Amino acid sequence: MVKDRVAAIILNNKKMLLVTGYDELYYWTPGGKIEEGEAHEACLRRELKSELNIEMTSLKHYGTYKLINKVENEMQVNNYYLVQYEGEFKPGDEITKTIWYSKQNFLDKSPRISEGVETTLIPKLIQDGFF
Repeated sequence: MVKDRVAAIILNNKKMLLVTGYDELYYWTPGGKIEEGEAHEACLRRELKSELNIEMTSLKHYGTYKLINKVENEMQVNNYYLVQYEGEFKPGDEITKTIWYSKQNFLDKSPRISEGVETTLIPKLIQDGFF
């Protein structure tokens, strides 16, 4: 079964906000799985409010990538959106830490990030001059 996920690309000074959860094995883009019948915008708005206590003010589709979610061993479709927001980050549901991840973090491979972010998203952000 293919699972759809929406994720926010939140950029500031050529750095991207990444989050981690209770196991803190690696960082990933904030967002989550789409509930049945839920629109991408509604899902991302809900996830950002519950995970980071911020209000999404705008979004623009950036890319869609398929990959194997190694934790669940299932095909996953990640839908990435460039997001603007209001509010101050406050980790909530499932989130224990946030980081502003830079190109230098990427080149140093530290801290560890999810495979999809590392192999597809960041290379495209670099290519497009966002990172």
